[in-house]
Amino acid sequence: MIAGAQLPCDIAVVGLGIAGVHHLTKEVEETIRRCTKTFVADTGTGMLEYLGGLGTEVVDLTQPREVGEHRILIYRRIAAEVVAAAKAGGPVCFATYGHPTMYCYPTTLIQRAALVLNLSVTVLPGVSFLDTLLCDLGVDPGFDGLQMYEASDLVVRRRPLQADVPCVITQAPMTLDAYNRRGSRALDNLRLLQRHLLGTYPADHEVLLVTSKPHPLLEPLIQPVPLGSLAAALLPATQLGTLFIPALHRREIADRELAARMQILDGPRTARVTSGAPPSRPGRPPIGPQPA
Repeated sequence: MIAGAQLPCDIAVVGLGIAGVHHLTKEVEETIRRCTKTFVADTGTGMLEYLGGLGTEVVDLTQPREVGEHRILIYRRIAAEVVAAAKAGGPVCFATYGHPTMYCYPTTLIQRAALVLNLSVTVLPGVSFLDTLLCDLGVDPGFDGLQMYEASDLVVRRRPLQADVPCVITQAPMTLDAYNRRGSRALDNLRLLQRHLLGTYPADHEVLLVTSKPHPLLEPLIQPVPLGSLAAALLPATQLGTLFIPALHRREIADRELAARMQILDGPRTARVTSGAPPSRPGRPPIGPQPA
C-alpha cells in the first residue's frame, strides 16, 4: 500500500489478532492509517491507544451494552453504526479481535448492508483463535483432519461427531446463552453440551479447555478435564476459552494399495516402519521413536 493513497473501498473489515498489537499485520495497520474512523471491538491492552496513534478516529465498541439484551440485536447496532459512518464519509474501518470472518457476525451484517447500499467492502485477515490454539497444543490437522463446531449450534442441531478426528468446539462456556447477561451461567445448558459429547466419547476421555495468551508476556491457559466433569469446569471458564477434544483413535487405512503407493504409515503415530518407509539420505542416523 502507498501511504496517503485512497483506499479502494468504503469499508475495511480487519482482524487485530489475539495477542494485542503484537499480532497486528502491516497490511491491517496501513489500512487503518488510511481510514477516517475505526470502530474497534478488542479489549487488548493498549490497543485503542495504539490505533489512535495511527491517525484515525477510534470508536470503542467494547463499552458495556444493555444487560439482558439478545446479542444479535447488539451486533445489528454495531453493523448499522459502521455502515452509517461509511455513508456519511468513508472510508471507515471495523477492526475486531482475532480474525474478522471467524465467528464474527457483525462482519456478515456489514457485508449484507453494504451490498444493498452499494458500498464496497474489503476484508483483511488476522491471527485467529484457531491459529493460536494449534500452536498452543502442537496440533497439525494434516495428520487426522479437524472438525470444528460452535457449541450452541452443535447441541441444537445434534450434529454428529467423528471420534477419530480431533474436534474444536468454540464458545463452549456460552452454550445456549444468547443474551448479554452478567452473573453465573446456567449449569443445565452446559450439561446439555456434555450429554451430547458423551454420545460419542467416554466419560473418562480427557478434553482440554484452552485460552490463548492475550499478551506475549503471558502463557496460554490449558486445563485438562475428564469429559464427565466438563459442565462443572465450564461454569467458571472465560468466554474466550475454546474446547479441544483429542481423537479417541486413528482411522484405519481402507485402501492398502493406495496407501502403499503413497508410502503412508499405518498404525500408531509412534510406531516406526522398518520396511517400505520413505527414502532418506545415506548415512543419516535414525531419528524418532525406535521399535521395542
